[in-house]
Amino acid sequence: MASTQLAKILQGKIWRFFGGIKPQELKNTSDCAIEELPLPSLITLPLERHLGEGGEILVKAGDYVKAGQPLTIPGGRRNVPLHASTSGTVMSIGMQVLPHPSGFTGLCVTIKPDGLDAAVDPAPIPNWQEKTPDELLERIRFFGIEGLGGAQFQTAAKLSSAIEGDRTCQIFIVNGCECEPVATCDDRLMQEKAEDIMQGIEIVRHILKPQAVIVAIEDNKPAAIKAMQAAAGDRAVIRVIPTLYPSGAARNLIKIVTGIEIPYKAHTSDCGIVVDNVETVFALKQAVIDGIPLIKRVITVAGDSLKKQGNALVRLGTSVRFVLNHYHLNPERRQRIILGGPLMGFTVPTIDVPITKSATCVFAPTTEEVPLEDEAVNCIRCGRCARVCPSRLVPYQMYAYSRAGDHARAKKCGISDCTECGCCAFVCPSRIRLTSQFRKEKAIQNLLWENEKRNERARERMAARQERLAKEEAIRAEKKKAALARIQAQKQAGAAAGTAGAAYGGAGAGAGAKLSPEELQQRRQAAIEAARLRAQQKKAAAAGTAANSGGSEAGAGASTAKAAGAAAGLSPEQIQKRRQAALAAAKLRSQQKKAAAGAAAENANAAAGQESAADAGSVREQAAQVLATDRVQRQGETAQSAENLPYNLRRGAVPKKAEIVAEKWVEPAPLPPTGQKVENPPQHEIVVEEHKYHSIYAPAPEKAREYKLPPNLSKARKKD
Repeated sequence: MASTQLAKILQGKIWRFFGGIKPQELKNTSDCAIEELPLPSLITLPLERHLGEGGEILVKAGDYVKAGQPLTIPGGRRNVPLHASTSGTVMSIGMQVLPHPSGFTGLCVTIKPDGLDAAVDPAPIPNWQEKTPDELLERIRFFGIEGLGGAQFQTAAKLSSAIEGDRTCQIFIVNGCECEPVATCDDRLMQEKAEDIMQGIEIVRHILKPQAVIVAIEDNKPAAIKAMQAAAGDRAVIRVIPTLYPSGAARNLIKIVTGIEIPYKAHTSDCGIVVDNVETVFALKQAVIDGIPLIKRVITVAGDSLKKQGNALVRLGTSVRFVLNHYHLNPERRQRIILGGPLMGFTVPTIDVPITKSATCVFAPTTEEVPLEDEAVNCIRCGRCARVCPSRLVPYQMYAYSRAGDHARAKKCGISDCTECGCCAFVCPSRIRLTSQFRKEKAIQNLLWENEKRNERARERMAARQERLAKEEAIRAEKKKAALARIQAQKQAGAAAGTAGAAYGGAGAGAGAKLSPEELQQRRQAAIEAARLRAQQKKAAAAGTAANSGGSEAGAGASTAKAAGAAAGLSPEQIQKRRQAALAAAKLRSQQKKAAAGAAAENANAAAGQESAADAGSVREQAAQVLATDRVQRQGETAQSAENLPYNLRRGAVPKKAEIVAEKWVEPAPLPPTGQKVENPPQHEIVVEEHKYHSIYAPAPEKAREYKLPPNLSKARKKD
């Protein structure tokens, strides 16, 4: 920043930002002192902004906690821990309705206060001037300090971004404008806690070391201006600015005080300027000097539907219902409860939503105070919304793209730079709810951005997986190639060894077998004769095995005779005679054996005949016994089946028993028979008798069955 520009700033020059409106202020509670509300019956603390990626919840249902005890460990750099606002028992950790215009649900910790309001021991830093900026920033973060002006931006991250690297902070602006109608919490806090706010400014000065500290206050807060001037002295410059909505927005306030217009997609710290709300500075002082985490905040409770109005110091997590009951709400037929002011606030989906760090006001207006909005009509493109937009946007164009679902063009029009101040909706003659539509579009843009990030991470994981698989495939290919090379080398080595061995063996055989051709021929003939002899012996053995006993003996005798003759030196004729004699003797022995075998067979047949006759007799006896047993069984089964039959059908089954029973017991009088026709009767119309009641001791009198002739036969009989 140029020295001339800084000199103009210190001299008190005021600039004007583009656009803006002047709505009705409705600041009737600026004279109401801050009142601390009693303990509520239930505390609900949302965890949405206190976990982040990788965050952890430190408590579970049933645990006892004290005021100031941390409940979470933040995961991201932009998140801060959440602290219990009072002592009590953790009832549940589950989904609850969040203070959001859409009625979203989120994870919340529900605490049942015990009424003691016991707190952890405070941990102040008495010599904070000797601490380094990093140590103080760590204390600010872990004591849960966030922006209390409505944006709920993490204070430690904002301060550290202004001094990281080569950056330096030139101007520190304390925002005391409070331009939102109805809200007076900052005004009253500056009136009552001016010195504490200045101590917080001193802590920020120690961290940032800025060239100038400016406290900007609108001219409609004379009491706050007087109190801050008395407390500031030469420690800060109190700058009174004209009342114009939305001068409390950070970019607009920087333009008013310094004349610098922050470009789009740039942060204020990039220009060497840091802006913080007065209540944020007060909470920062409590965290560093008093050692108390952020568990309470000041809000404004206003509206003509309330019996009384004022500024309240409430514990975070207190329900809107409890606040309204404390200020005695007298609801109308269509009562609206607005959280955050009439322009930037929203109607709560239920009055059971909790008070969070971003809540500045609870507004319960009547229809006379804030009339019901008329039904919206089509945009006439008058351009009023574009003329009052402090961000130099074209709201009607963004609205058209958003309604058409063209999110890309809506983003290109700069919807992310919209501060949701509500100026466009305030001046719209068509009563179009532009701010609500822009909030919805921003939520959709965030979802699209998250989906894109998720898809990008998925693509990165897929690319990493493909790369890993390619590397593994290359390694496997190299291993396979090396294995094939080893196998090929082994095959080549084996083939070479076999060739060398064959060559060596052939040389040895040729050297050891130096014979003449005649000797080789003799050896070949001897081998052939030996083979023939072995073949003859095999044939003789096979023939001897196949022959019968007589033939075997004859062959054996013949062979024996031949062998004996050959051994005795007989002539062939003598050998032939001996062979014939041996054959005749063998035949005689064979005939004798056959005769003996025939006699034995006849004896065996005779014995078998006798045995078979005896067996036949025994079989006949057994058959007779089986038949008798079967007859008895059949008789028993017949009797049993006869007993199972109706009594009038047991004619030949048990006649004697029926007679004895009839003689002993008196037969009851038979009931008159009744008959009914069968549904869909056949052609001859058979009548089926119903069941007849009779005594269990005596049968009912039997009657002959009556059959009705078919119609054609009955007609023929009548003619006869």
